[in-house]
Amino acid sequence: MDQVFVINPKGGCGKTTISTQIAGYYANQGKEVLLADHDAQKSSSDWIASRPSECAVIRCKATTPEQSFDAAGADIVVHDMPAAWTLKQVDEVIRDGDRLLIPVLSSPTDIKACLRFIMGLNREGVMDKHVSVGLIANKVRPNTRYFMVLQSFLKRLDLPMIGQLRDTQNYIRLMDRGLCLFDLPESKVQRDVDEWFLILNWLDLD
Repeated sequence: MDQVFVINPKGGCGKTTISTQIAGYYANQGKEVLLADHDAQKSSSDWIASRPSECAVIRCKATTPEQSFDAAGADIVVHDMPAAWTLKQVDEVIRDGDRLLIPVLSSPTDIKACLRFIMGLNREGVMDKHVSVGLIANKVRPNTRYFMVLQSFLKRLDLPMIGQLRDTQNYIRLMDRGLCLFDLPESKVQRDVDEWFLILNWLDLD
């Protein structure tokens, strides 16, 4: 069983959007996917509740990061982690072989929060485990000063930036309908699907 954690203590950085897109992609690839909704707002659970019955099936479990739950039968567990998670019991949550995705926005507040979180991962020994950690620049608006600041910040980190996702209303519309990009004809969302190839290749869960 593979585990993907979409994780950043900063609210509004796109954890649920990224979690649901990953879950939807692998479900459409025929994988048994469990979406673990750790956020008190339960946005992932709401997305699942809105999902059309004809779409690829995704199991969902609402839980806290510290609670154990039955993932039997799942090929992939995607963890939508909560905002303000303090890395409590991190050794029991994140294990060797897991993949951690950290979405970050191009604002000074988000960049500082991301840096503090990465420092916390180092302090707690997460980076000493055999885990893969990748950064995603999210809600990108190219050619803006703040995006250039974000690019400069990410280049200074000893972590890969595995992709960037543009700022688009497509994700909001899909969330409302319980859909992901990969439920739609590729021709309708080609530009956004193309942005996902680098991220999915990095995850390498096929």
